[in-house]
Amino acid sequence: MSSAPEVGDEAPDFTLETTDRERFNLHEEAAKGPVLLYFHVAAFGINCTNFMAKLVERADEFERRGVRLMPINPDSKEIHIKWRERLGSSLEHIIDEGQEVSKRYDAIVKASSIVQGFTNREFFLVDRDGVIRFKWKAEIPKQLPEVEDILKSLDDVLG
Repeated sequence: MSSAPEVGDEAPDFTLETTDRERFNLHEEAAKGPVLLYFHVAAFGINCTNFMAKLVERADEFERRGVRLMPINPDSKEIHIKWRERLGSSLEHIIDEGQEVSKRYDAIVKASSIVQGFTNREFFLVDRDGVIRFKWKAEIPKQLPEVEDILKSLDDVLG
């Protein structure tokens, strides 16, 4: 994809393995209820770990809104499973080895010499129709949203 998908666009569909199953198809899963894709730089990185811990602490608030939070990045399945265990999380993680999906969503770091080319920190809420209803993008990899702001944005778009 030459440019990032935006709110109102059909979400680029994909089928990938997760920590819990061999096949996760975005549009099929979104048809069951909204999916919040959370692209992130790296498992076990300090910023990613600290922020993911905040998301895990509030996972029930996403569930109450009917939203499935799905972290995604190119780390291996084994790394995702170890990271999830370390965090005490049951969240299912999408394995994007090769960054195929990160690239289709243009969720790639461009403004950092240290992690340039890595998957960027971004959120995309995909509704039952496969349409993006919310997007948040870090301008620099260390930028972190407030979880409360993400939840409020979900409330605004989900009604």
